Amino acid sequence: MTLPGEGPVALLLLLALLPCVETLKPPPSGFSEVLKASELEPNKSGILNNLTDNIIQSLEETGQGETAPETTVVPPPAKLCPGNQVLRGGEQSCGCPEGLVLQGENCTCRSGFILQGETLHCQDTDECEGGVEACGAHASCTNTVGSFLCRCQRGFLMGPAGCEDVDECTENPDICAGQGVCQNSLGSFHCVCPLGYRGNGTHCEDDNECASGKHGCDTNARCGNIIGSYFCQCYQGFSGDGHSCFDVDECSLNNGECQHSCTNEAGGYQCHCREGYRLEENRRNCTDVNECVVLNGTCSQICSNTEGSYLCSCRPGFQLHVDQRQCVDIDECKLQNGGCSHGCSNTLGGHNCECPGPLVLDLDNKTCVNITSCSLRNGGCDQVCTERTEGVVECSCRAGWELSANHRACQDIDECADFTRGGCEQICENHPGSFNCSCSMGYKGRTDDRTRCQPVCQPPCQNYGVCVSPNTCHCPPGYPGPGCSAMCSPPCAHGGTCMRWNTCLCPPGWTGPSCHTAVCELPCSNGGRCIAPETCQCSSDYSGPQCLTPTCTPACLNGGRCIDVNKCICPKGWQGARCQIEPVLCEKECKNRGVCVGHSRCKCASGFTGDLCETALIEPCIPPCQHGATCTQFNTCKCPAGTAGQRCERLTCPIITTTVSMTRAVRQGVRESYVDRCGPLGVHLCTKYRINQARVYVQAYKVGYKIHCPQKEK
Repeated sequence: MTLPGEGPVALLLLLALLPCVETLKPPPSGFSEVLKASELEPNKSGILNNLTDNIIQSLEETGQGETAPETTVVPPPAKLCPGNQVLRGGEQSCGCPEGLVLQGENCTCRSGFILQGETLHCQDTDECEGGVEACGAHASCTNTVGSFLCRCQRGFLMGPAGCEDVDECTENPDICAGQGVCQNSLGSFHCVCPLGYRGNGTHCEDDNECASGKHGCDTNARCGNIIGSYFCQCYQGFSGDGHSCFDVDECSLNNGECQHSCTNEAGGYQCHCREGYRLEENRRNCTDVNECVVLNGTCSQICSNTEGSYLCSCRPGFQLHVDQRQCVDIDECKLQNGGCSHGCSNTLGGHNCECPGPLVLDLDNKTCVNITSCSLRNGGCDQVCTERTEGVVECSCRAGWELSANHRACQDIDECADFTRGGCEQICENHPGSFNCSCSMGYKGRTDDRTRCQPVCQPPCQNYGVCVSPNTCHCPPGYPGPGCSAMCSPPCAHGGTCMRWNTCLCPPGWTGPSCHTAVCELPCSNGGRCIAPETCQCSSDYSGPQCLTPTCTPACLNGGRCIDVNKCICPKGWQGARCQIEPVLCEKECKNRGVCVGHSRCKCASGFTGDLCETALIEPCIPPCQHGATCTQFNTCKCPAGTAGQRCERLTCPIITTTVSMTRAVRQGVRESYVDRCGPLGVHLCTKYRINQARVYVQAYKVGYKIHCPQKEK
């Protein structure tokens, strides 16, 4: 049986022993994130609430419980606590159960818990229910008893403002191997190839923009690939930066050096000559064309070349036709019978006088006389005269001729008239008393047999080739070019010689199938490329014959030396990436209270100047110095010779005689006297005397100067 008052006391004792019921579990370890948690666990808080409820209930039951019939106890009046506080301890003081905190007059839960109803029961708050509000963006939230944990996603790190992106390209610059460039992204990074390269970012190789068509060169420009970039160069005859090229009008400047006329063309120009002239090999000058060489200038007989043209003329017995080209025979027999005494026979370009038999022409070839012997006019025979009997002559002809019907004249035999053509293989050309064999176009006469012809090849067959028809060679294997020459495709570059079987013989400094590859005995380093014999084309980061010298862009300043790509080593005191920061260092101490403000630079005090403030500033002298005197420091005048006084205002009057020592010829002797200005700044009046002698050589003569000083004012 419980005594009156024992129930509440026991309950209060149990409440006092509550902290020993259960110990708090330690928080999880290994987290680098911010942890917000209260010190109490929900289990203990629940126990507190249950105990509190039991205590209140026990107190109520105790107040109304059964009492011993033999004893009647009157309970003391109940003590009321402010707010939601409860009685604690044997003294029945008001307060909050263990795990709750007093805020004003009420008990409330610690941070991370929420009070449930009026039972003084604390329940854990799930801070992660709010989504990203608890931990912010790029983080995951994990609820804990009385608090929560924030874990940053991969690629982020907890900072003052929450999870911040980690710039992997900056904690590791070499994260991308090779030529790759690191580009940071939100929560990650990726490697890319720089401009001018291609690849997956970890392996990059030069992108040949010229071959891929990615360049921006003008259609009239050449694209040249270099490591990591390319360049554009306008073709000859065009001007511009290579990305934009425009035609150059060469004719606008000095007529393009053309002798006659100039015509501009896209990317070039051409010189032209006036009619009657031809362009020389230099493609600029013009030379007169001798029209008479080709087809006699279309003249039928005589062609005479003139400057820029030609003239046709005719032989005696012909006259020029109205076309100024053809010659027309003159019929002399129509004009006074051609001067013949008897018969007249017109011939091409002349005429013949004829005599009836037995008359023959006299020595004048016009008059007919009777001839009875070969001694007079060859017996009237054209060629051979033979006396048969007295008073009888007989005419005959030489080979290639035959006697005409008058038995005196000889006429040509046309050897080309029969089917044999005089034995000529191709063309037979008849001549008076003879004939010649010639060949058709594309053939020439053989040297061993003038009647036969052989084909002509242009260019001549070489390398043991045989000309089998005009301009057609039968070539040995390996020589497919014109005239059995070697032919290479593509052509041999840089002066290379094409050999047999499409092989190029390259000059020194070049190699490769078509001599396009330059040879550099000392290899090009650091991505440089051999572009000509012993010539390296370096990348923008290196220079020098072998691209071994690193370059700094912009250049190192103030005596700095580039020791690596964009890395300068600075002289003593200088700082900065390009040695541009001036040190405050004066090797010589500043004077006259000057202060060192830079590299051997002094800031001078008032009244001084100079690199070390060693020179005092000179103010103008008051009153000013006179007679050309110089003002010095401390308002002092430095007087020139011939002056005196504080302001050099007084003049002295010396007499100066100067001997001029040199041998010279002088004119007729005369005494000269004239006034001139002399002295400092010409302020003295001088009377000068000079004595010359009559054209003799003198060793020396004297010149006297007498200075006249102005009178002093009274």
